[in-house]
Amino acid sequence: MEQLELEKEKKKLSQVLEIINAVLKAEQFDLQKLYKDFIGDIEELWRIVDTKKIHISNLETSLDKPYFARIDFTSEGDGKTNTFYIGNNGVMQGTDIVVTDWRAPIASLYYDAEVGECSFEAPTGKIKGKMSLKRQYEIESGQLLEYFDVDLVSNDNLLQKYLNSNNDERLRSIVSTIQKEQNNVIRKQIFNNLIIQGVAGSGKTTVALHRIAYLVYNYKSNIKQSQYLIIGPNPVFLKYIKSVLPNLDVNGVKQYTYEDFAKQYIEENININSSSKKVTNYISGKVNSGIDGFKCSMYYKEMLDKFLKIYFNGITAKSLMLGNFEVLSHEVMADVFQSTANSNNLSNRIEITIDRLCKLIEKKQDAIYYSYNDYSFEVFQNAKTDVEKNKLRSLFAKDRTEISKNCRSTIRKYFNKSKLDSIKLYKLFINTIADFDIYKYDKLSQLKKETSKNIKNNTYDFEDLPALMYIKSVIAPHKDYEKIKHVVIDEAQDLGKFNFYVMKKTLPFATFSIFGDLAQSIYDYRGIKSWDDVNFAMFDNKGEIIYFNKSYRTTAEIMKVADDVAESIGLGRSDIVVRHGDDVHIRKVEQEDDIPKYIAQKIMEYKEKGYKTIAVISKTDLLSNYINDNLNVLGLNISNVTANDDVNDEKFRVCTISNQLAKGLEFDAVIINNANERLYLSNNNLDMKLLYVAITRALHALDIVYSGTLTKPLDKKINY
Repeated sequence: MEQLELEKEKKKLSQVLEIINAVLKAEQFDLQKLYKDFIGDIEELWRIVDTKKIHISNLETSLDKPYFARIDFTSEGDGKTNTFYIGNNGVMQGTDIVVTDWRAPIASLYYDAEVGECSFEAPTGKIKGKMSLKRQYEIESGQLLEYFDVDLVSNDNLLQKYLNSNNDERLRSIVSTIQKEQNNVIRKQIFNNLIIQGVAGSGKTTVALHRIAYLVYNYKSNIKQSQYLIIGPNPVFLKYIKSVLPNLDVNGVKQYTYEDFAKQYIEENININSSSKKVTNYISGKVNSGIDGFKCSMYYKEMLDKFLKIYFNGITAKSLMLGNFEVLSHEVMADVFQSTANSNNLSNRIEITIDRLCKLIEKKQDAIYYSYNDYSFEVFQNAKTDVEKNKLRSLFAKDRTEISKNCRSTIRKYFNKSKLDSIKLYKLFINTIADFDIYKYDKLSQLKKETSKNIKNNTYDFEDLPALMYIKSVIAPHKDYEKIKHVVIDEAQDLGKFNFYVMKKTLPFATFSIFGDLAQSIYDYRGIKSWDDVNFAMFDNKGEIIYFNKSYRTTAEIMKVADDVAESIGLGRSDIVVRHGDDVHIRKVEQEDDIPKYIAQKIMEYKEKGYKTIAVISKTDLLSNYINDNLNVLGLNISNVTANDDVNDEKFRVCTISNQLAKGLEFDAVIINNANERLYLSNNNLDMKLLYVAITRALHALDIVYSGTLTKPLDKKINY
């Protein structure tokens, strides 16, 4: 019976592949005809061609593995049983669905439901019925290797095979192994604001990317891909995920670091100082003033608010004049300007004020003319020469013409003098910051001195960016970003409350999916301490906070070590998916100079075991450079990852890398370089978070080497 069923499935696969080949040939033929026969706008042609090319690429990919699952579902409504084959990309033959896209509503049954009574949400409402079969397939190169009949996705053999596979193979298998709690987040409607706190290896980045893919697919009729945005922690991370997005049928979504987004939004030519250098200084204990955290706090924002209020009040501090003639008093100017206070930015307020003042002058035109005539007559009487009188006649004529036009030109010049860009306003704020010290901040002088020095050199710290963006949003918001509908922020734990607040303000019509892990906050000197703070700052506590506590990335042996480190600084333990591997190996060497030899030996051992991606993780960029140089001296030439590198490049499959650049990445095997108490101080939260990050980059194997005294959270794990 089982053999018969296997033959049926092989026959079905063969039929589906034939259909895909036929559809592929038809699409390729249509593409050639398009180039020859299309009549119309060239940009419309390229749009259609791009869509065709993506479809062709998806079909070509489907020939390798057209589907990964099947469900048999009987609808309560009509009593019919239908079979759905689910794949990374949907396949249509005419109006018939051959393969159902994983993002389609019916496919949620595969991820969420157990065999038996179940339901799913369709565009027309909830559809109830019964699932009689849930089947998973292992298909490679168009060949059916194996299938499993399962109940829950999380309890099957395929998940274990996926978790045990190498890094690059995992990326190709993600869609088929999405778990129920992950699928729940992926399929949330676009108007939901979500905050996901997930332990290392819980699939945050996987869910983030698949959520974008799901939204792109299900809202494609009214939202363009360019109206989505991904914010990542560093360029290395963005390049890493960029290789995954096309496989998810996502090609037009913008991806920025927070720094790049800020520069785009501010629209001014500024230089941003390296956060990597600053975090290195914090790690080494050279900086601990608290100024960076203050700049990323809402206290700083409130000081800016006071400054901006006074600045706005000063805009109308003078009367509107034609020469020495007062057209409108400064009190009237201020009253009209204040009447526009409900407008959301200074540029709008000024335009509305100009219109209102012109209308006011129009109403008072007769009285203004009367007063002006008295003024001009008196001035003319005091003129002593004909030349002077001729000049006055010309001037009076111009003034009367201006009054007849409601003084629009004069009013515009009045306000133009008050317009400053974000940089100039921020500089003015810093120069006068003592006037706005509502919190009696004890480091204010130091803050002013350091920031003023940077501004003079046109350089700004990461921590200045929320203030600059906030000023820009208040005086002249970037209209293009009002089109953004949804934003995914990954590794969000390293942003401060002010960073989050200003993201919402600069993207007023967007909803957000925010992913992070407080245990991995290596920029905790500026980062948030609680997701409740983010929920309040961005969503007035109306966002939904969701917890991912299961770790799928690492083995139970590795995650137990990571949890020991997290627990040492008061953070909780994860729910480990039971996947066992080798014990974590912790080795002491007597001399620090012997560490490179040990690491070189371990790299060779890992290569012999078949691990494809291997990383040597050091605490800082400098230490990563040092160990790389030492390994080169030993004849082991591997690449060292820098902030501008693309880790998808073959040369980085075996590499040295620092903690801050490794965050968000994963490797088959990891070697942690010198985890002693001096480098990873056990009573220092930042050091322990760095160690936690390093440990949790490992998929299958972890080796920790040290000299001197081992950092305390690891001392119970020592094996010699």
